[in-house]
Amino acid sequence: MLGGAAGLSMLICTLNKKRRYHTAVTAVKALLIAVVLEATIFNIPTFRLWFGSYGEMSFSAQELSVNSNVDYRPAEDDIAVIGDRSTTFTFKGINEEVADVFVDIDFGKNTKAANVSIDAMDETRTTDYRQMIAEGTLVKGKPHSHYIQLHLSGDVSNLKLTVSPLDEGMVYIKGITFNQQIPMSISWARIFLIVFAACFWQLMMKSKTMQYSFTKNKKIFRLACVIITDIACLAAVLITFTKLDNTSITDIMKRPSGNQMTQELVEAFEHGSTRLLTEPVDELNNFPTPYNSDALDEAHIRYQWDHVYFNEHYYSYYGIAPVILVFLPYHLLTGYFFPDSIAVLLFAIIGMIGLTRLYKEFLKRFFPKTPTGIAIAGLILIQTVSGVWFSIGRPLFYEVAMSAGFATLTWAVYFLFSANIIGTEKPILSRTAIASLLFAIAVLCRPTLVLYCITAALFMVLALPRMSAAKKKSEKKLFTSSGVRYLLCAIVPMACIGLAQMWYNYDRFGSPFEFGIQYSLTINDFTKTQFHPRLSWTALYNYFLNPPVFKTYYPIIGTEFQFMNAGGYFYADLNSTANTSGLFFLALPMFVYLLSGRAVKMVHGGRRAKLLSAAYIAIPCLFIPFGIVASVWESGYAVRYMVDFAWQSLLGAYTIIFFFYSRITDPTKKKLISAFMWFSVMWGLVVAGVQEFNQAFRFDIYNREFPEMAYEVQRMFAFWV
Repeated sequence: MLGGAAGLSMLICTLNKKRRYHTAVTAVKALLIAVVLEATIFNIPTFRLWFGSYGEMSFSAQELSVNSNVDYRPAEDDIAVIGDRSTTFTFKGINEEVADVFVDIDFGKNTKAANVSIDAMDETRTTDYRQMIAEGTLVKGKPHSHYIQLHLSGDVSNLKLTVSPLDEGMVYIKGITFNQQIPMSISWARIFLIVFAACFWQLMMKSKTMQYSFTKNKKIFRLACVIITDIACLAAVLITFTKLDNTSITDIMKRPSGNQMTQELVEAFEHGSTRLLTEPVDELNNFPTPYNSDALDEAHIRYQWDHVYFNEHYYSYYGIAPVILVFLPYHLLTGYFFPDSIAVLLFAIIGMIGLTRLYKEFLKRFFPKTPTGIAIAGLILIQTVSGVWFSIGRPLFYEVAMSAGFATLTWAVYFLFSANIIGTEKPILSRTAIASLLFAIAVLCRPTLVLYCITAALFMVLALPRMSAAKKKSEKKLFTSSGVRYLLCAIVPMACIGLAQMWYNYDRFGSPFEFGIQYSLTINDFTKTQFHPRLSWTALYNYFLNPPVFKTYYPIIGTEFQFMNAGGYFYADLNSTANTSGLFFLALPMFVYLLSGRAVKMVHGGRRAKLLSAAYIAIPCLFIPFGIVASVWESGYAVRYMVDFAWQSLLGAYTIIFFFYSRITDPTKKKLISAFMWFSVMWGLVVAGVQEFNQAFRFDIYNREFPEMAYEVQRMFAFWV
């Protein structure tokens, strides 16, 4: 590592002989500092045995089996620990200082880890064991995890070590050693984070190029956008295929079965039906309270979980756009059902690209003088906390709907911006029509997004006077020929798809405005639930204001869900999807909303101009997100819902920050804003990134599938372990 860093530094210095690029100098310094820290402070357990007289003591499997009730296998010379058994090894009369315990262990095919606990007696405790004085998780493929450090007083007289396979798996103990040299463990992610932080600080605060507006650095900004988006898309691909455990893409795409969206709706549409083909059992049809899942379970009545049950038929309340556009054609062409994981990945990548495009258009239209460094920082942060990562992390049919809505809504907003719907220029008809179409499709992906669609329609109507403006200022006709053409482009696509959705609703439930969620067979009887503001407050607090909790052990960064003494039933899907910090603590620029009043006062123009500017931000970026979150009082908390409002809210916060920057003349204040954006990016990458990673690769009381990922996260921050 040190040699490679020296060689890379020499290469950078050679290429930068004339010191044209100050960031290269910073990179060299940061790299050298990072690797020195990695070889010293961050691997401090390695040097423990250098400071003291520690004699190494090794015990083979055969020696461990003497006078012990263990499953010793002579042929393999190991001790098997299988299933829910725990094997305890007792060492008496050690009378030596013990700095660490190394467990030489092999793992069964489907076993990834084993838990270890140590009881010990030292010179301060000579009669009874200090129970569980040390604990650890031995992880397959992570040799450094096989060492358990001890920090006891004086000589250890007796010691007990208990090994338990994770999830009733199989492990084979080949030996145990005291005071064996702990090897180094390099965290490349930690090195990269240190170097990136230093280089990004230099660019944000000291680079003259990055102080110029992004419009003067078009090539640099465009390249940065491509790199950031590519990294995000690549990360999504890596997460998806890591969770698929190296399953070949051919096998993934040949799914003989699917779920409610990828199979049941597909088969229903192929049969020309809006109801699902599976029919409810007679017991359900005759049951007096069919929406009470507790009563159904007690009566042992079979029913389809999370399906809509209405008039003795099953339906689906999930959006049909992904079904019509992707899943149905795929099944007709191949005979297979589209896999959830690939669907979420596909929609997420489309949405990430759309998010970058709308962000660039947002800056171009409204804040063209924004410094390149701040513009790049904003893109990194909005991609990090967009909310779609929680869908990528758990790609089931719930997340298919979420990611599909994300894909269409980001592009809809991009075309809304590029069509000049908001601004002073005349709207562009073709882009207006595309925006209208995409907003409507977004509703067909996820009905919750109808609020954004209605808002977009309102903004399009507000743009009509600009389209109808006559050449002669004395003429004030609103419905000119150009105005009518504009209205047709704005309304017809949205209206046509809206009418199709209304017919679909009416055909199923007898009302064009009924999406059917109240008839779901799920966590609660939605036909009888009552609204209480306290339940909405619970959702608002957890989605927006719940602070992170920092720990010295995995998950390092987490958040404790707060039920706020609701005094009523509020469902939190912590078992399936865990939870995350509130958006204000994931994306620190959200706190700028506290300065909204001052920003409105700084807007040029009269009362109408100020109110209109405030409405363009407050309605889609504040009121709708808060309304969406408040409405989940009935269905409960699920971290995947973040994608419905996270990036939208952050975009509004950016509007205020960039507006302030454009009006400030004090160089010191401008520097402070740049520093704040740098800190926000680093905070977001660590606080939001770690929680998103942990949600994708869970290792907690509910799900213990990825101990190797948990260990890497823990080692990255808790380097002393």
